[in-house]
Amino acid sequence: MIALLGGAGAWAGLADTVVRVKPSVVLVGTFRSTDNPRFQLRGAGFLVARGDLVVTNAHVLPSEADEASLVVQVRVGQGDWQMRTATVLETDVARDLTLLRVSGAPGPALKIGDSRRVREGDDLAFMGFPIGGSLGFSHVTHRATVSTITSAALPSPSAERLREQAIRSLRNGTFDIFQLDATAYPGNSGGPLFDPDTGEVMGVMNMVLIKNTRESALSQPSGISYAIPARYVQELVDRHR
Repeated sequence: MIALLGGAGAWAGLADTVVRVKPSVVLVGTFRSTDNPRFQLRGAGFLVARGDLVVTNAHVLPSEADEASLVVQVRVGQGDWQMRTATVLETDVARDLTLLRVSGAPGPALKIGDSRRVREGDDLAFMGFPIGGSLGFSHVTHRATVSTITSAALPSPSAERLREQAIRSLRNGTFDIFQLDATAYPGNSGGPLFDPDTGEVMGVMNMVLIKNTRESALSQPSGISYAIPARYVQELVDRHR
């Protein structure tokens, strides 16, 4: 039986899955005592492996000139946010992915699924912190349909990050990316795209196709978003087990 988008069959397990996924989705940002607020959200991320590693987008990292500390905030106890220091283990600039190690006790890790099983027309979901802290850093979940699986070469997050390795990767060709029929916002960057029934990660939210300017993403969302398939995340994590 084919499940229709928005029908009970397509999303029957989503509510229970959201409860399981939420503790694994974290805030990624910077901390500086002289800033106001001192914590600046730069994107979302999620715990993987043994619960001490975080996957996010490379473009959410602060620039080398930014002296603020890279931190991750993890939800603990009855919902309090706990700030942890974070260090960069590896960055895949060409695919805009970064793997971080966070201090403190490990948290609940998400399982990385086989993104090769994803097909055009599949119903998935993604979680993050849209529109930054204006929603009080609450986890927000959106439904998404895979509109197409297409080849793409991501632009570099910034000129200073376009290193020799990234240039070689781009010259070697493109890679698959999921185009989603869904609206995402900057605070969704780095968050997981997951199976609504199992919670397995199928991708990492990456870009929002926006009109005219960054600010218009709020008033004129295009309704098209993108995610990096999880198989590239698995390769990254496997190198640091």
